[in-house]
Amino acid sequence: MAGPWDIKSLIDSDFLPETIVAPVDGAEMVIVPGGEFTMGMTEEDIYRIFKLDDRENPVFATETPTRTIHLDAYYMDRYPVTNYQYRKFIEKTGHRTPMLLNHAEWGQPMKPVVFVGWEDARAYAEWAGKELPSEAHWEKAGRGPDYRWWSWGNEFISNCCNSGEYGLEQTSEIGIFDSGISPYGCYDMCGNVWEMCEGEWLQGSLPMRGGCFLGSATFVRVTCRWTPEDPANGAHWLGFRCMKRI
Repeated sequence: MAGPWDIKSLIDSDFLPETIVAPVDGAEMVIVPGGEFTMGMTEEDIYRIFKLDDRENPVFATETPTRTIHLDAYYMDRYPVTNYQYRKFIEKTGHRTPMLLNHAEWGQPMKPVVFVGWEDARAYAEWAGKELPSEAHWEKAGRGPDYRWWSWGNEFISNCCNSGEYGLEQTSEIGIFDSGISPYGCYDMCGNVWEMCEGEWLQGSLPMRGGCFLGSATFVRVTCRWTPEDPANGAHWLGFRCMKRI
């Protein structure tokens, strides 16, 4: 079993590098600087989202109100956890194997692991010496300090992420949407797989962020919130990434 580690064990000075490599799971992590950012959406912008969809979706109303959040600096995984990394975790811990891990298409090494639930993700994060992000940590890493709707900006561009408009209809390998990276260098914060966060959504359910390959443009915004029907086992469109406090 892996043990805990701290950031200072990886660097030789007080200077915090922009990227580090986590020593247990080998994930590249990017720094998200400390400071304030605007979390959520205004009611006015939610009505704009309604117009994009030509209907009112009450789910989007849970993104309001906007609020100013201060977070200390932290590191976030640049990519979602992959099948390759999750296999390493299983080999080291004996944790249960998720459905599709060994599937010829869905189980490809550099695709995000799916069909895992919150307890699985938490177990992986603990093994890796990290944790699941809160919604605030996830959202800041995805949108930056400038109130973006998508990780790249405020205009939807279909080739910036693996959403329904892209047309792949399944998970994609991590790191291929260079034009869709977040201000801090995170990939796949919009589309590909929904990502588990800590916190509460409607009626105390667990929140997920980022949308997936099935979602339309409005559902892959960095503020969009949802929850799966089966939080214990997940779905073929649900994955996760980890963070590390400094």
